[in-house]
Amino acid sequence: MVLRMKYIHVGDVLKGEMEGKTVMLRGWVHRIRKQKKMVFILLRDPTGVVQTVAKPKAVGEDVYADVQRMLIESLVSMKGTVKADPRAEGGFEVQIEEIRILHFAEEFPITENQSTEFLNDNRHLWMRSRKLTNVLKIRDEVFSSAREYLRKEGFYETTSPMFVSTMGEEGAELFEVEYFGRKVYLTQTSQMHLEPQLFAMEKVFILAPSFRAEKSRTRKHLTEYWHLEVEEAWCDHECNLKRQEELISFMCHSVANNRVDELTELGVDRDRLLVVNPPFDRMTYTEAIDVCQSEGLKIEWGEDLRTEAEHILTDDREKFLFIEYYPKEIKSFYMKNNEDDPRTYKNDDLLAPQGYGEMIGGSERETDAQLIIDNLNRIGDDPEKYKWYIDIRRYGSVQHSGFGVGMDRLMTWMLELEHIRDCIPFPRTVSRIYP
Repeated sequence: MVLRMKYIHVGDVLKGEMEGKTVMLRGWVHRIRKQKKMVFILLRDPTGVVQTVAKPKAVGEDVYADVQRMLIESLVSMKGTVKADPRAEGGFEVQIEEIRILHFAEEFPITENQSTEFLNDNRHLWMRSRKLTNVLKIRDEVFSSAREYLRKEGFYETTSPMFVSTMGEEGAELFEVEYFGRKVYLTQTSQMHLEPQLFAMEKVFILAPSFRAEKSRTRKHLTEYWHLEVEEAWCDHECNLKRQEELISFMCHSVANNRVDELTELGVDRDRLLVVNPPFDRMTYTEAIDVCQSEGLKIEWGEDLRTEAEHILTDDREKFLFIEYYPKEIKSFYMKNNEDDPRTYKNDDLLAPQGYGEMIGGSERETDAQLIIDNLNRIGDDPEKYKWYIDIRRYGSVQHSGFGVGMDRLMTWMLELEHIRDCIPFPRTVSRIYP
């Protein structure tokens, strides 16, 4: 038997424009229900799932016998006629006239009601699930919309090294790597290698992995995560906040407008994304400490805002919240001094609503070489290790700002996921390096 026609996708059938037409489909057996006189096959491809039905008179007794012994995840191609059927998933059924079994799958190890640990052990197979497929398609939209916005605004995408010899941020632990007899690290941030590039191109960004050796076992932490980092010349603190607002809003709207089917199948209300618009709420770090103390949290000025504080500040909030002007002691040496409060830098963290935590960390960058040296001496680090980074302040230093977006955390909030690992194909956590 030779099937001759142009293949279409399941999604084309589900649009409702193919009723009564003969179509060619191919994909995987998502579910199968076998009866003596017919077999119902839920056919899956990247665009969706459609019900198909095979009968012995239509496909032939020999082929029908093969259909009867098929298991889920077998690979098939078929030709059939589309019929409207409100009882079928998606509202349509394909009545099979010809079918080829391209591969007989073995018994699939994933069944209903498996543990989370089992599903993650079999992530390479579980990603075929409708939930993870839809999440990954939305992930594509998140990444592409970020690039779309930044390119529209005149930014250039670039690259930075993953092996680095210096730390980028205080407090975050580094993965050490042996590098031909030298000790180097996997990068925590590409920011320091982005900054020299803006002197050539003014507006630059990178979308790449970053690595944190934090032994945090929470629903918000990965040891390898995807980091969108942006650096912009001629941009002060206020400009930086505006850029963050516009970017996040654009990404949310793109997902809401372009991934309606996936959001619906995941049970996510697209309106929660459409209402994300500038301006975001703002609060100084000092104000945030006052709010947390008034709610009974034992926290002092100078301490970082941890999970409990983030919940107090955002659980009942509908808008994103900027926390501005953190103390120097808990932030990085390259940030701009705040003249209005010399204890602080001109920086910000962006917290998502409903307690999902920090999405962005950013700041205006210090432009004075000597002040950076002073900051490094203050924290006990050797300025000589950062000579190349300090050099860019010696030759045409320009006002600039930047920020980094945790793309996986943002997606976790967008889709109301229980754990950050649910939005990445192969998550890396403290306890998981397989598969």
